[in-house]
Amino acid sequence: MKEVFLINPHTDAKKLYALMEEIKKNFKGRQVIIEKTKAPKHAEYIAKKYALFENEPVHLYVCGGDGLLHETINGLIDARSEVHVSVLPLGTANDFVKTFRPWTTADFLNLANYKNPIAMDCDVMSVNGEYAINTVSFGFDVYVAQYANHMKSRLPVQGIIPYYTGMLQTLRRPLGQEYRMQIDDQRMPAAIYDFVVFCNGKYYGGGYQPCPDAMINDGVIDVCLISGLKKRDIVYFAKAYEKGEHISHTDRVTIKQAHIIHMDTNNETIYGNLDGEVRAFKNPTIELKSHAIHLWLPNVGE
Repeated sequence: MKEVFLINPHTDAKKLYALMEEIKKNFKGRQVIIEKTKAPKHAEYIAKKYALFENEPVHLYVCGGDGLLHETINGLIDARSEVHVSVLPLGTANDFVKTFRPWTTADFLNLANYKNPIAMDCDVMSVNGEYAINTVSFGFDVYVAQYANHMKSRLPVQGIIPYYTGMLQTLRRPLGQEYRMQIDDQRMPAAIYDFVVFCNGKYYGGGYQPCPDAMINDGVIDVCLISGLKKRDIVYFAKAYEKGEHISHTDRVTIKQAHIIHMDTNNETIYGNLDGEVRAFKNPTIELKSHAIHLWLPNVGE
């Protein structure tokens, strides 16, 4: 089996040093391959190379943040069943691995935990041909993500801080936006929503839980629609949103499950957030692709 470490070289130097020490300790005398990304979309190309053209099993360690994971899974769609993915969270938010709590970031980074890994097939969501493994969203948080990404690219800030700052900046904009959607066979009336979130994983945006009951392998998309918020309520509501307690506000929050969602934008461009990456879409269709990624998770009991 080929052991491949796909690394974002722009990751924090201390984290990279710790990773290299882990590799030396756990792969002593064994051959490993280290692939470093050189440009946007390069991780997708590297992943596709191992997914389609290798003729032996591959254990691919994705060493970076949610953005690197997003690129990688787009290269692994329709991969051979012999390609297994482990996530080593070295990014800022690392939202995807939070779904597996109480496992910690340290559990995922300890390479000894992959001697006998736990296999789990993971669903993904397709949005007009691009795939997301964690969340897809529209509305308020897309602008938060745009600001947070800009802030992280310029300042050495970590965790939820860029998202809180982005939220405060985004409050200068109108809060809601009109959307027309069909969720499976239910055509929704046109309505103004503040948040429109489609979840495979539980967490996004640095630690918020729009769909706290979402599971990455249950064959459905969890949907969270939020409307009727006032700007003065956002900071208070954000605390409940972070804990997943917002779902008790049934006058403002609608929770559903679906397999396919179509959003009618009348051919106008709207912006969506796919695993933290902001994209422009016209009339996007969000569809589940079940058991598309073969994960190998840390076995913390070993």
